[in-house]
Amino acid sequence: MCTPCCRVCKAPPQCSSCPPMCCSPGISYCIFDLESAVFDTRHVYQRALIELVSSYNRTIPELVLIQCGPMETAEMAELICRKCDLPVSWESFRFQLNERTSDLIANPTLMPGVQRLVTHLRKCCMGLGLVTSCPESMYCTKIRDREDFFDNFSSVICADDADLRAPKPEPDIYLIAMSRLGDAGPDCTLVFDGTPKGVQAATDARLPVVMLAEKELPCCWSELASLRLETLEEFDPEQFNMPPYSCTEPPRRKSKTSSRRSSQKSGVSRRSSAARRKATEDAETDVGEEEEDEGEEAA
Repeated sequence: MCTPCCRVCKAPPQCSSCPPMCCSPGISYCIFDLESAVFDTRHVYQRALIELVSSYNRTIPELVLIQCGPMETAEMAELICRKCDLPVSWESFRFQLNERTSDLIANPTLMPGVQRLVTHLRKCCMGLGLVTSCPESMYCTKIRDREDFFDNFSSVICADDADLRAPKPEPDIYLIAMSRLGDAGPDCTLVFDGTPKGVQAATDARLPVVMLAEKELPCCWSELASLRLETLEEFDPEQFNMPPYSCTEPPRRKSKTSSRRSSQKSGVSRRSSAARRKATEDAETDVGEEEEDEGEEAA
């Protein structure tokens, strides 16, 4: 049973049982950024930009495309219009960009590894928070048909939250998320974010952050992160003194194919050993016969 002294279990009091490592010191709360750590939308804006600029018979230089990574939509639109010399105002381009990205992220896919990690953390009685750069109405649209998964998050902070004064890179959103998770603090809370501005916000809130960065993102933009990964499939909970996956997942069984292959290998190995023994015996017999023949000739 969860006890009052269990830091990990304070967020979900309905928890009825905990794995053995549940009450060990370490990370007790995790905060995820919806757009870059839960939904895999990192390439959506890039794809939308390329398609939209192509409609004006222009191409985006690779360096400019990389620069757009950490930018807000308005900054992105202004930079692209200026660098690609588009025959349209940046305000109009931003509107078109928002329309195109809305179509692309209407039903986004989950980040590889996030479902396994979130399920594991909840089974370990950890408090989970979620932050998003979209208003509440759009958030509800994005999670449609996935409500069961998002019920794992006990706190959600949207862009139109009444207490939110400034967006990232200001730390406000992560400070609010911590305050709503109960006893969450910098010493026991871990952030998952995939944008340089998000990493800056988490760092300014004095929180360790795992950055889920695109492979092409320059290393200098992830220097503040405690750890840089490409997807959550690479994340090892034990690295942050969190319960390992083995606490909540049954051990993987060896496949029958592997067993058959092992048996085949053993059989081949036994046959090879027998063949080598027979060859050695035959060689010794031949040597013995040769010595006997030599002895008879000498006589």
